[in-house]
Amino acid sequence: PGPGLAALAGPDTIVCRCEELPAAAIQAAIDDGARLINEVKTYTRAGMGRCQGRLCGPTVAAMIARATGASPAEAGVFTARIPVKPVSFTALAAAAAAGESREEPR
Repeated sequence: PGPGLAALAGPDTIVCRCEELPAAAIQAAIDDGARLINEVKTYTRAGMGRCQGRLCGPTVAAMIARATGASPAEAGVFTARIPVKPVSFTALAAAAAAGESREEPR
């Protein structure tokens, strides 16, 4: 998001689409003392959905920065989970099929 975009979010604005978290929930975590993006994640589950924070992370960091006077970079980034990126079943099946064809017969 561009500078200042997070400031336009109202309390009901969805910040984390995967977990359906409004800005009010993120702000409540910040008001309760969360100063790093992973602390907000612990309070709210923001960044734990399918996109793993790739969509909401910059907005959450901007909200922390606005509340603390720090920079968004100082708020950090969400800790990645495995798999780091969603993988389709088609890709998994293709990888499994390729692995089976390379195996030696028993």
